[in-house]
Amino acid sequence: MNLKPIAFGLLMAGLSASAAHACTSIAWNTESHGTITSRTNDWMEATNPDLGGIVKGEKRLIQGPGAGVEYTVKYDAVAVLPYGLELVHDGVNSAGLQINTLYYRPMTMEQVSKETQISQLTFSEYILTQYGSVEEAVTAIPDLDYGYLALEGMPADIVLHWSITDKSGDRAVIEMDPDGLKIYRGEEAAVMTNDPSLQEHIDNLKEVKPSWEGADRNLPYGSNGNSASRSRFVHASYFLNWLDEPSSHFNGMMKLSTVPYRVPADAPYMDFGQGMTGYATEWTLSQSLETGDSVFEYNFGESWNTVRFNVYELMGQSFRVSLTESSMGELNFSQ
Repeated sequence: MNLKPIAFGLLMAGLSASAAHACTSIAWNTESHGTITSRTNDWMEATNPDLGGIVKGEKRLIQGPGAGVEYTVKYDAVAVLPYGLELVHDGVNSAGLQINTLYYRPMTMEQVSKETQISQLTFSEYILTQYGSVEEAVTAIPDLDYGYLALEGMPADIVLHWSITDKSGDRAVIEMDPDGLKIYRGEEAAVMTNDPSLQEHIDNLKEVKPSWEGADRNLPYGSNGNSASRSRFVHASYFLNWLDEPSSHFNGMMKLSTVPYRVPADAPYMDFGQGMTGYATEWTLSQSLETGDSVFEYNFGESWNTVRFNVYELMGQSFRVSLTESSMGELNFSQ
């Protein structure tokens, strides 16, 4: 059985940057304007993402391009696709279920051994296209047959965890740890970053949260003041805690987009065997799951732009469009 055809390996040559990132994902259940989310995608190089449509009834491969058996899409979806590849990074489906994919070193899966297994590369796509709510997804996940698919030539393992959020306000974080599957629900899953486990982040937050009483600008709110995942988790939790009810869903998206810590350009990250690499927040995606309105901010290399679209208006269409090509509006006073 050939799980890694040559064409698949060549196509995936850049995937490590699309899958292995240090990011932040936040969900905010407002009282009057539904559930709003915002996430950052931080990595060492441009992933040059596209926005694409996946259509109900479409046949897709369960382990990624060129690998695994076919399965049938049950829900229309609009998704961010890194490097223009047919792999879902983030997305929202027609039922209002959203998935975010983040890097997670402790991820533990047995190797893919059957063509019918879901790989970690396509787990986000499968959840997005098969289930209509967080409840439905978390009920099914413990019984899913999934496995790790290694790719030759990668500078780092493609190891992941996921957040799923729906328009009802339900949310879960899914982690496959060495001691088994972990699913976190509700308020404790509102913020996620990267390793260590979400449980460790939650425990750490309990230690610092009492200091938030009577906060002002000088409060040391528990962050180390750097881009490490522990620091980003506390940073996001702290500022989410202080958000006032938005005046509209769009106002809420704007507010929430300011909460995740954005990694500055060229920040030192880690050594992948070729010296210390730099990384930065490549893009931020903020969405209203109630209305479908989305704002995608791209800030990397020579690209600096903001794209606005509505995922529900795009549902049911097969398309691919670059998220890095639009330009910022420029004032023009010439007659």
